[in-house]
Amino acid sequence: MATTDNHQKEQTSHQADNTPTSDVESSPALVGWLRPRRVQILSDINGLVRGGEMLLVLGRLGSGCTTLLKTLAGDTFGFYIGGDSRFSYEGISYAQMHSNNLKGECMYLAELDVHFPELALCETLRFAAETRRHDAAPETVAKTVATFFNLQGSFNTKIGDAMIRGLSGGEKRRTSLAEALISGAPFQTWDSSTRGLDSATALDVVKLLRTSTKSLQSTVLMTVYQASEDMYKCLDKVTLLYEGRQIYFGRIEDASSYFTDLGYVRPNRAITPDFLTSITNPAERMVREGFGDRVPRTPDEFAAAWKQSPQAQRLAEEMVAYEGHSPFSHKPTASVGYKSTLGAYTCPIPITEQINICVRRGFLRLHNNYAPVIAAAVANNILPIVLGTVFLNLDETTNTFDKRAVLVFFALMVIGFAPAFEVYTMWAQRPISAASMICDLPNKLASTTSFAITLYFMVNLNRLAGAFFVFYLFNLIVLLNMSMFFRAMGSLSKRLEQTMTPGSLLVLMFIMCTGFVIPVDYMVPWLAWFRWLNPLAYAYESLLINEFRGRRFTWSSTIPIGPSYSQEGMAGKIYNSIGAAPSKSTMDGTAYLLLKYGYNESHLWRNFGTILALTAILCVLHLMAAEYIPAERSKGEILLFKRGHAPESHKKLNDDGESGSSSLFAREVLPANRSTSGAEKNLKVNVCVEQKERSVEAPVDATIHRKSAVFHWSNLNYEIKTGDGPRRILSDIEGWVKPGTLTALMGVTGAGKTTLLDVLACRVTGGTVTGQVHIDGELRDASFPRRMGYVQQEDIHVPTSTVREALEFSALLRQPKEKSTEERLAYVDTVLKMLDMDSYAEAIVGVPGEGLNVEQRKRLSIAVELVKLSELLVFLDEPSSGLDSQTAWSICMLLRKLADNGQFILYTIHQPSSQLFHLFDRLLLLSKGGEMLYFGNIGQESSELINYFESNGAPKCPPEANVAEWVLNATAILPPFASSQPANTSEDPDAVPACQPHEVWAQTWRQSPQRHEVSRELLSLGAKRSSEGLVVNHYQGTRWMAQFRVVLKRPLGNSLSLLNASLMVQGVINLLFSVFSRTNLFSDSDQLIIPQFISMRTIFEARERRSRTYSWTVFIAANILVEAAWQVLTAILMFLLWYCPTGMWRHAEDESASRGFLVFLLSQFFAAAFQDSGTAVQDTKVECSSVEILRIEPLLTSTVRTCGEYMAPYLEAAGGYLATQTQRRSVMAAMGLDIRMSSAWKDVGYLTVYVVFNVMCWQFLGCIGWFGCRERG
Repeated sequence: MATTDNHQKEQTSHQADNTPTSDVESSPALVGWLRPRRVQILSDINGLVRGGEMLLVLGRLGSGCTTLLKTLAGDTFGFYIGGDSRFSYEGISYAQMHSNNLKGECMYLAELDVHFPELALCETLRFAAETRRHDAAPETVAKTVATFFNLQGSFNTKIGDAMIRGLSGGEKRRTSLAEALISGAPFQTWDSSTRGLDSATALDVVKLLRTSTKSLQSTVLMTVYQASEDMYKCLDKVTLLYEGRQIYFGRIEDASSYFTDLGYVRPNRAITPDFLTSITNPAERMVREGFGDRVPRTPDEFAAAWKQSPQAQRLAEEMVAYEGHSPFSHKPTASVGYKSTLGAYTCPIPITEQINICVRRGFLRLHNNYAPVIAAAVANNILPIVLGTVFLNLDETTNTFDKRAVLVFFALMVIGFAPAFEVYTMWAQRPISAASMICDLPNKLASTTSFAITLYFMVNLNRLAGAFFVFYLFNLIVLLNMSMFFRAMGSLSKRLEQTMTPGSLLVLMFIMCTGFVIPVDYMVPWLAWFRWLNPLAYAYESLLINEFRGRRFTWSSTIPIGPSYSQEGMAGKIYNSIGAAPSKSTMDGTAYLLLKYGYNESHLWRNFGTILALTAILCVLHLMAAEYIPAERSKGEILLFKRGHAPESHKKLNDDGESGSSSLFAREVLPANRSTSGAEKNLKVNVCVEQKERSVEAPVDATIHRKSAVFHWSNLNYEIKTGDGPRRILSDIEGWVKPGTLTALMGVTGAGKTTLLDVLACRVTGGTVTGQVHIDGELRDASFPRRMGYVQQEDIHVPTSTVREALEFSALLRQPKEKSTEERLAYVDTVLKMLDMDSYAEAIVGVPGEGLNVEQRKRLSIAVELVKLSELLVFLDEPSSGLDSQTAWSICMLLRKLADNGQFILYTIHQPSSQLFHLFDRLLLLSKGGEMLYFGNIGQESSELINYFESNGAPKCPPEANVAEWVLNATAILPPFASSQPANTSEDPDAVPACQPHEVWAQTWRQSPQRHEVSRELLSLGAKRSSEGLVVNHYQGTRWMAQFRVVLKRPLGNSLSLLNASLMVQGVINLLFSVFSRTNLFSDSDQLIIPQFISMRTIFEARERRSRTYSWTVFIAANILVEAAWQVLTAILMFLLWYCPTGMWRHAEDESASRGFLVFLLSQFFAAAFQDSGTAVQDTKVECSSVEILRIEPLLTSTVRTCGEYMAPYLEAAGGYLATQTQRRSVMAAMGLDIRMSSAWKDVGYLTVYVVFNVMCWQFLGCIGWFGCRERG
């Protein structure tokens, strides 16, 4: 199906301190820029895999296996393929194969499982089936494939994630495999396809792929870490990579003999995949005596030896023959024509059908996760109520003109910036942009309806049906327009951070150029043009026209007014409003708009069409950008170091130039009665030799304290509530863990292994737990989660911290109080060396796929728990999942060392090799449904375990078999005594006879002598009491202030439009609204702060709260203080950039400026601006424009002879000035904003109270949420 010839693969990287696996020279660059460098990842890869064949790609982590699969599947983001590389997919070229016409022909299944957590398993698989052409119905296909992967029991269960309870890790992996199988692609690449699966399930998956490959006649390439011998035999060919060099390609049965012929020795009981990968590890491979000077050692030497081998020559001949049979003249069509047994066609479905399917899935997601929708609906009802309360029942007088304008502006701000957070939604839903828009429409319609109805009738706007529907229509179109704007901003940027800066500037421009803050006539020319691109400006004009046109408003007040003036008649008075005339008894709304804003009522529907056109343009721009501007993706697991901390080399080299990354563990397992003389003197002894003779030569680490307490549990049950009623996850689990022992927890996928660890570690927050869990007969207390170690299956770390910082954070917060800071930090160095992590101690953790690789993340997870010096036991949930066999071995050897030094460890493991399994002392075996099948010693060479199952009817265990695989396979079939008739050995005579193998084996265990012996031992342990005073009820390990100081470091590491504003009345109003407009920047700050806070909160809830690392009050206080520090800096910069350009300094005194800055600082924490307004206009001389001047005919008498004398009483009380003074006419302007400087410092005090109140609310909500969770946990 595919051939590659002389394939070279390169990847872009930066500067040497960003590159983990190569020595890249620094290059001269322009100031502020780094020149990209290319690092060669793969070199001279050749191969031929025909239709119906399966190729196994082997190699240690970092050897380029994933890169090879991605390249062949066309996923080459950030990669460069050598110009002389050649590919043939049955005559189809590489460019043709990966064109849009043949998208469905290639499939790459990534190592990580990415699903929508709110969707159920059945919905996920049905969606995958709907995106392909099938003869059968999608529901039938989904059920069939679910049955293939033994997922029918979880068919209606949500996928789930760290926050939503759902499928287990193994079930999620099988779901990904099921989706890939449904695709029916002719060319398939499966990356770490069995990660997280137990050995029996993994073997079933490979067998299923074997069957599918034959029936499809497809081509399958796959990587499998920790592959068993049975899995290895299911494949046809294997290729071995060594640091990007190909050192073997051929039939699986010939691979072992090729390397033994080179001079290497295959150890006894070593399975073929482990032997092949050990060849690439100098610390493990063994050389036959007499071949020490002839065998290849470096990657280049291995590659040269392979190219000169007869096998390589034979491969070259096969490739030449294949190219002659399938020349490049073959013309591709829309589909190559392959068809699976399920009837799946690989041609893409039409775009309209794709959108339809994605829309249906979108509505399912909303239905399954309705809480955010309800919360948004509640907020959308609260906001108009609050806004309507402020402007409740406006009367139809001229006194409400400004109020109505303010109300319309606020309504536009609320409805227009409601979609601001869709920028983040866009990044999560970029591939399904069209469906996302359609799915959001009902929510937007509902939001607009509730907002418009509530607000419109509360404030008594224009009570005409037509006017209401115009108001509703413009609110809806503005909401859609701004939604398209924010989505377009997200899709135009490759990184989220690139979206925020231009987005914030444009939002500010939208506000300033609406026509409310700065009327059109007052806009500065260099920014006035933006009004023509501003949808809010068009909407604001139309909504004001809709509110004022054709209406007459009664005059509400006159000037002058007071005791000195007549209270009757209009003689000597005028109405206090723009456009007032003594001869008019009412004010026409249309005329007011024309005088005040220059708005013409004929623009109403013109503006609607303009907004609609802008919306369409933004929509097209958004969809085109989402299609053709890809988001920035990871370019691979490249280590990033803190500047100045990158090591000179990222590899440890031994004397002969070979990598010795695992030499530490090779030395640890060297048997005491063996020497390194003779033929082994210049070799690294293979780690697989005689593990049971494991007397570790390394001295006991003085920092690992020996324990004497025993952790034990009995009759442990766990139930959860489901839609079908209660469901029991664990049933009568018993056992113990003693100091100095390594206990394995095994079972098929979905047996409840992770759930059992969570229950034992007090980490479950729902369901019902019954039974007893004790430490030397004492019940667990609140300090138990803090005093034990728990390595989660998910590697949860702060992406921005370094490896050392992560360990120091754990050590400073979690080690006993008696340890000094110097001792805690010194132990961090000890653990770094113990785990062989000192070479990347200063590397940035990063996110999965970028930064630390899988092995390094797992080591970090273990190290985080080791540095805490756990007082009790250590739980590890599948720490070797996804690792190659050598890395898994090194981790198990580390745990063996800890156990031999007094630690007691409970370890969940899926696919242990024979050598790994022999490292454990005891086994707890669970079946599907959470029932016990065995608990007890494994015995020498697994003798006790084998004897138990063979004596109860299991088939004989072959001497060369992997005992762990054998026991899982044995319990998957009925024993002979139950083959003809189901057994009923239950103590309850009315019990339903068992008919499933796991039920029979569970009943067998309950009636066995071994189980009764376990019960007696548990009674004996329960009668004991700890003599060491282990139970000490301290919820956290360190004092609050000590926690605060450490946690504080984590988040710390995580106006031109008003230039010299005029001092007329409108100019002063503009200044006041410049203060107001600044408060709108808080929403932009929120968009930056909230996602970061949610990310930190997720880490706290998923890991640190459960382990009692520090208090929730410390978490909140540290985040508040760090954010306050940044807001202070922001306030200083904003004050300088706002105060000076607006010209407020011209009339401000020193005290006013300092007080203004203080309020500016406080207002960064809470959106209030009263005192800023006072500071802005204090002692400012105001002049009126011609529109703002009111002309009054004074009533002159013998005592009042001039206009000045006539207006003096009013001007003294209300303010204002006389523009001209004649004997017959007075021209004056008056304004009153009721901002009194006498209350300046009082307002500062109010603002401070608001800030403190918000902090207290934050703490209160944290108490309700997290303290409550603690009690439930």
